[in-house]
Amino acid sequence: MRTFCRISVQACNGVARASIPMEHALFEINMLRKGVLPQTGSTHHTGKVFCKKLTKRAVITVAVVLAAGLANAQKTDKNKPPHIGYVYSAGGQQGASFIATVGGQYLQGATNVFVSGEGVDVDIVRYSVRYEPRRLRNMFNNLGNTKAMLEGKEGKELKKMERRLAKVEKQISLLEVPEGVDPFDKEAVVKLYRIDKKEQFNPQIAERLRIKVTIDPNAPPGERELRVNTPKGLSNPIYFQVGNLREVGEAEPNDDHMEPSLQQLTVPCIVNGQVRPGDIDHFRFNARKAQSIVVDVGARRIIPYLADAVPGWFQAVVAIYDEDGNEVAYQDDYKFNPDPVLFFRVPKDGSYTLSIRDSIYRGREDFVYRIAVGELPFITSIFPLGAQRGQTVDIALGGKNLPKTRLAGKLPEEDAEVRHISVRKGGYRSNQMPFAIGEIPEAFEAEPNNSTNEAQGIELPLLVNGRIQQPGDRDVFSFIGAKGDTVSIEVIARRLNSPLDSMVSLSGPGLGKPVRNDDYVSKDKHLHLGAGLVTHHADSYLLQKLPATGTYFVEIGDTQSKGGRDHGYRLRISPAKPGFELRMEPSGLDIAPGGTAKFTVHVLRKEGFEGKIALYAVELPPGYAMSSAVVPADSDTASFTITAERDITAQSVNLQIAGMGIVDGNKISRPAVPVDDQMQAFLYRHLVPAQELILVPSSPPGARKKRR
Repeated sequence: MRTFCRISVQACNGVARASIPMEHALFEINMLRKGVLPQTGSTHHTGKVFCKKLTKRAVITVAVVLAAGLANAQKTDKNKPPHIGYVYSAGGQQGASFIATVGGQYLQGATNVFVSGEGVDVDIVRYSVRYEPRRLRNMFNNLGNTKAMLEGKEGKELKKMERRLAKVEKQISLLEVPEGVDPFDKEAVVKLYRIDKKEQFNPQIAERLRIKVTIDPNAPPGERELRVNTPKGLSNPIYFQVGNLREVGEAEPNDDHMEPSLQQLTVPCIVNGQVRPGDIDHFRFNARKAQSIVVDVGARRIIPYLADAVPGWFQAVVAIYDEDGNEVAYQDDYKFNPDPVLFFRVPKDGSYTLSIRDSIYRGREDFVYRIAVGELPFITSIFPLGAQRGQTVDIALGGKNLPKTRLAGKLPEEDAEVRHISVRKGGYRSNQMPFAIGEIPEAFEAEPNNSTNEAQGIELPLLVNGRIQQPGDRDVFSFIGAKGDTVSIEVIARRLNSPLDSMVSLSGPGLGKPVRNDDYVSKDKHLHLGAGLVTHHADSYLLQKLPATGTYFVEIGDTQSKGGRDHGYRLRISPAKPGFELRMEPSGLDIAPGGTAKFTVHVLRKEGFEGKIALYAVELPPGYAMSSAVVPADSDTASFTITAERDITAQSVNLQIAGMGIVDGNKISRPAVPVDDQMQAFLYRHLVPAQELILVPSSPPGARKKRR
């Protein structure tokens, strides 16, 4: 945190004022005292102002002001809600009980750890801190000096020294050390905290909660969200997995892929580990000839964004070596996803070594991974990518080790934009693939349709399910349009896990040259509003008013001229349909009895919708009330509050908020999707969807003061 303050330096020639970072100001005062920086003349260095003369009294005045500002900053820090940077291990097997570590900031005093869904219980074991080595040395020096100063002290001075000693001892007692190590054993601690020149200390993950996780044998497998609650508030959510594969934690040292004593895996299994600076982790496993081994890495999908790391996440790469140390397989990503998936056809019986590292050898405690390895089912493609609700579907599957290649059934009648499908083999469930459910009529593309002469005729509105089947393929569709009509053309592909990087164009009478679009991004400056975890916004979109009546042509292809059976798309061509979507942040807050919690709603206006939107609670538990809230017609954001009665029970509750607007005289309602504002690599920010909107009752302000 950079704290800025306004300082006034009284000198012989008047007053100079500057708003400067606290740490810079203190540094320069020290330099002035030592006579290192010039004190004569008027010099301006990176926003710092020096007077011709700086008296001793002025230095003291500045120091007092800065100290007060620093104290206020520290006081503010103490009131901040908890923040989670990582959890390790980031998941566990059904029926397992294990110790995990939550790393973050402002975790002291944690009262609860919540995991979404059913069947996962968490108990807090211990709070600790990983101090910066320099601060740790100062603490031990302070401990020794304070003990020495106790000798000969009496009365008030003795009590003062005893309070100082107790404070230092409490700090050291919170030190993060392995089981069995005495935190007051200076020699052992200094050895543990020996500075690694490659390692960057990060205060945002310096605090630790050791937790005991117990997973019920019948807990539904899948992705959960874990949050920490303290008297200061509720933390951000972080992903936590429940699986049915056997789980293994990495055992160091494992840096050498030829080391005979490397950790042996019994596959299939999931490996949990952390990559530190320059670290490469290796694991050995046995495989038989012709086995189809899948290595599915979870890294970015566990922690989507690291705000202080380029490109903004842990970029994992994996490789497999044979018994002679030769690399026989390698992967650094999967399609457009940063997390690699490696498919390895075993050439002969034998022992093989799996390795994982960061692509540019970075690392830190929050470079957490989970690797599923074994002859596991994995879906690489589905077609179609969706269907109209209430219809019977027949979905073709592509992939590895699949028990079937088709899924058939009838879709539900109720509205659901996206569902997920998977298959099970030998008790193990495959990865999930998104499947869209639409409202308007749908059809399949019909080849040949590669030019305007072969264009497939359609009637609007229609959603076409198609594929760019080979490199260079183009699909063309034609429709009759009337002058003055506004047509909407939208590609839904990348959002459904298709590698297609689409390009669409519209041509026809009165347009002159074709109207084109490559990538469509909904954002407000650096804040990406609607894409969630997608960072390459490869889906195309056009909204065009037709200048004349006649036949128009819509063409879709891949920007990079790529193609294949997995390059599926859903192409919606329809009259403009005004509407909106809602995003609501944060996805969770605490609320004191009789207190309020404030939320902000972002509106994604679509295809000319400019009306106001009334926000309301779909499901509000007893004891809570929502303030009236309307997003004005000339705005894209609004805030509202939830108020709790004074006698609410201390149980977490889930909320559902929605918005209602008027379109063409008809009321339409849309849910407010809970999201959290996350930063990617210092600049870009993303509204990342959460599984649920959670409100956690906390202690009232008076009770909080007593707890201190």
